[in-house]
Amino acid sequence: MTATGVPDVHAPDVHELTDRLAREGVVGVTIGWVDNNGIVRSRTVPTAELPAAARRGVGVTAVFAVFDSHDVITFAHEGLATPSGDVRLVPVVDRADSVVPLAGQPGLAWVHGRQLDADGDPWPYCQRSVLERQVDAAAEAGFAVRAGFEVEMVVVREGEDFTPAHHGPAYGPNALREVDEFTRRLLRDLAADGIAIGQLHAEYGESQVELALSALDPLAMADTQVLVRQTVQSAARAEGLRVSFAPVTTAAGAGNGWHLHTSLVREGRNALTGDGPHGLSDVGRGYLAGLLRELPGIVAVTAPSAGSLLRRRPGYWAGAYGFWGVENREAALRLVPASRLLGPEHTNVELKASDASANPYLSLAVVIGAGLAGVRDGAELPDPVQEDVGAWDDARRDAAGIVALATTHEEQRAHLLGSALVRDVLGADLLGAFVACRDSDAAWAAEHTVEEVVASHRWLY
Repeated sequence: MTATGVPDVHAPDVHELTDRLAREGVVGVTIGWVDNNGIVRSRTVPTAELPAAARRGVGVTAVFAVFDSHDVITFAHEGLATPSGDVRLVPVVDRADSVVPLAGQPGLAWVHGRQLDADGDPWPYCQRSVLERQVDAAAEAGFAVRAGFEVEMVVVREGEDFTPAHHGPAYGPNALREVDEFTRRLLRDLAADGIAIGQLHAEYGESQVELALSALDPLAMADTQVLVRQTVQSAARAEGLRVSFAPVTTAAGAGNGWHLHTSLVREGRNALTGDGPHGLSDVGRGYLAGLLRELPGIVAVTAPSAGSLLRRRPGYWAGAYGFWGVENREAALRLVPASRLLGPEHTNVELKASDASANPYLSLAVVIGAGLAGVRDGAELPDPVQEDVGAWDDARRDAAGIVALATTHEEQRAHLLGSALVRDVLGADLLGAFVACRDSDAAWAAEHTVEEVVASHRWLY
């Protein structure tokens, strides 16, 4: 079914798909979506009910759009100010591999969901539809988009004391040797679930592991990012481990980023690559300039939680300041250029201020929207900064026009509401619900210590 509720003539026969799943021993299909806090929500139907779910959806309450991170329903958004209302959660069965039997959860399969109103028409709070609109806008401008996530996680022993599963050294094989069984199971399960990765390694933070997802089109990448969570958590559970993707897992720790890489493609070639400064084309300069211009509003969507704000510190490669650099990992926007070894198709832009508390569909949507606007406007790109600006004094940063990105709810809220680009991409209704969720989270955090805030988010992602 398409975003407008019209049947897709290219979709697989759902009855044949259901029969195949049943023959493979699948007894239930979980339909998942991601809310405005980056939390995955779901409904599970018996396999035999998949055709009915694909035809008319599964009923869910409209107020999921205003659940906050603590499962409190906030009625502060006028459009969803009562407990009344129902929407239809419809599995997106548009390809033969849309429904994935889960290697780590035998007998269960996963499919991503779209939210429609009770009549089957588009619902303004459906996050997936927001990304679909931006993909269509890119196509109208003559571009396809490629996207990838780097997924950081902290792996601990099962239990209440948050015991590290490995003890480093960072990036070392000895660290992963402590979690060999988990690594082997995870690689097998990722492959079985159809998830392609480029690499996996022990990261810098305590007991941290990172895997890099291979680039895909935006919708496929957002879907894959969600499926990765299920696959990783199941593999960890099978080995007596537990994984946290949260932006911060301890008050003093490095925290987890889910760095977002994007590029534009035109006529089959990377449109960011060119013969201009730093190997950029005019399109590449406009795309990067558009992201830089809208950065405060973008990161309010891509790293929106109380944990995100705690993580946004200089020296942690978390994108604390609003500037760009060429291969500068302290920059909020890092240009990864082409090279003779990597080839001209490699050019991409990495957004550092991105984490698991963001909805991946909304994150990709605002990034694409800002980049396309920069290309359309011919936005001017300033010179890159190749230093750690956190080591500069205020006067030097002021002279360079470099400002810190938001570290308080009030600042981030102002950036959300002050960005015409974010409002245009999300739509007024969804933006209103998103801000209401952030306000509710901030009100909870204001009454708790930093340690309590960190602990409350630790197992949400």
